[in-house]
This record gives sequence, C-alpha cells and structure tokens, in this order.
Amino acid sequence: FQAKEKYILSCIHELRNSLDQLPEAHPAIELVLNWMESHQPTIDQIVLVHGDFRTGNFMINPNGLQGILDFEFAHWGDRHEDIAWLCMRDWRFGKLNKEVGGFGDRIDFYEAYETESKIKVDPKKVTYWEIMGNIRWAIGSAQQAERHLSGKDKGIELAAIGRRTAEMEWEAMRLIEDLENAI
Repeated sequence: FQAKEKYILSCIHELRNSLDQLPEAHPAIELVLNWMESHQPTIDQIVLVHGDFRTGNFMINPNGLQGILDFEFAHWGDRHEDIAWLCMRDWRFGKLNKEVGGFGDRIDFYEAYETESKIKVDPKKVTYWEIMGNIRWAIGSAQQAERHLSGKDKGIELAAIGRRTAEMEWEAMRLIEDLENAI
C-alpha cells in the first residue's frame, strides 16, 4: 500500500487518469483537482477503509449495527475517507439537514466516533475527503453516462445518473468555498 506522504497524490492521479479517459471536458473537476493538489492535509496513519461506507451498505435495527455490506472498494487509506463518504450530500437522499447519511448530525457522529475509537476526528480533513468523494462520484457518474451514450451498456439508470455529474461538481466547489471562507 501507499506511503502516507504520497497517498493523496496517488488518489488525485487516479482521478485524473479516469477523467482523461472521458470524451468530454470537465473544467470544474480539473479546477477542484488542482485545488486538492495544493491543499493536501497530512495523514496521521494509513488504515483499512471500507471505501463505500454509506447508507445502504450497513444494516441497523433497534439493537444497533448488525452488519456492514459491500466491501468491493475496501483499501488502505485515511480513516477520514469513510467518515466523509457517509457525510456526502448525495448519500443523504434528500434529507440535507441530516449530514450523516440523511439520518444523523455531524457533531453527534464525530462525538460517537471519537468515544468508540479514542481517535479525534479532524473536521477539515473530513471536508477535504468529502470534496474528493464528490469528485470521485462525479467522475463515476460521467463514466456511467458514457457507457450509455457509447452504446456499450444502454440503460435509463446509467443515463439518469450521468445527469448528476454537475451536482457533484457544484458540491465540491461549494465545500471548497466554505473551507476557504472559514480560514
């Protein structure tokens, strides 16, 4: 796995490679990738992350967490990635005021995380990874649209997901603006 000093750059490099394979330009994504390169946070430790930790990939009942599903994107990375992915606007399913998966408040989640793990959450690192998550999903949605448009895999779902690319581009830029204004 990657050394923690080079991990973020390798993530950005992978995103750039995926973006370069798309047939159309995405200047907003390029802008965000450039910002991410010049604003990399430090990583305290490389750990195993789920890679798709969000509502729909875990099971909860009145007794608490019962299981975690869908480990196809698991990898070694920064623990803030999973926290950020769960907090992304796209996984709130319309409940925008509940920033944690559409069901919880960030402050409560961070507090519970810190209590259970005994490790402090850095909200700025979470936001950085949330920005990266939006770019990752924006590129993924553009790739799905391309599968439909190219005729490789026709489907209304692929076409519909592709239209959401601009939403994630906007969200990434909004998060950057919020971070910059907070400084």
